[in-house]
This record gives sequence, C-alpha cells and structure tokens, in this order.
Amino acid sequence: MKTNRILSLLAVTAALCVAGVAADKATTAKAAKPYPLDTCVVSGEKLGGMGDAFVFVQDGREIKLCCKSCKKDFDKDTKKFVAKVDEAAKKVKPYALTTCLVSGEKLGAMADEEYVFIYQGQEIKLCCKNCKKDFDKDPKKFTAKLVTK
Repeated sequence: MKTNRILSLLAVTAALCVAGVAADKATTAKAAKPYPLDTCVVSGEKLGGMGDAFVFVQDGREIKLCCKSCKKDFDKDTKKFVAKVDEAAKKVKPYALTTCLVSGEKLGAMADEEYVFIYQGQEIKLCCKNCKKDFDKDPKKFTAKLVTK
C-alpha cells in the first residue's frame, strides 16, 4: 500500500517536471528573435525542401535548419552561423502596423499569443499562431497590405 503511494507521488512529480520543462521551452521559443532566412544557415538549402525544418533556440534567436543532421555542423562552428543569422536579421524590414495582418485585431492585447516571423525579409506580426494558417494560404494577399503609398 505504502509502495503504491510512493510510486504515485513519483509519477506525479515526474509529470510536473516534464510539463515545467515543456513550458520553459515554449516560453523561450516565443521570446526568441524570429529566424530571418528562407534557407538553412548551414547547408544553404531552402527550408521545407526536405520536410519540416529543424527548429531550436540559440542565445535568444530562433534557428531553423533544413534537417536535424545539420545541427552537428552548426554546433562545430556556432559563432560563424550565429553571425550569419545576425547579419541577415539586420536587413529585415520592421513591421510597421499596429494590427494583425490577417485578422485586423489590435496587437499587444494578448502579447503572450502574438506570433512573429519573417517572410521574404519582412517582419510579420499576427495576433496568434492560428492566423499563420490563413497567411500561408495566400501570403501575397496579406503582404500587399504592407505596401505604403
């Protein structure tokens, strides 16, 4: 009886630890600067050409690689690759609107849900990650709203 109770407590503790780590990773990923390239910083391959990109956070920056195997090369010369990402980030056009490009909702109301990414050298801000699905269906329609007259 006592052994079952101890095992139950250990199981609950382990589950809480795993949930805490997942929450920390999600928070870190949200706070990370978005990846500014359309290609893998290691291989130069177009992202998405080999399936989903391998995504992680390095020193407060989101990094996307074409595949998980590029991570070994990234780790061998992290400074070189981070410098490339930082140089590309300097060329990104900042988002000038105060509303979500898709829904038109005011940004900042729920900053924890705001979704920021780079599309063809342009920073894009959406009120939530769900709007990204609509954006991906017709990016030209939405980026046309960014053109100033």
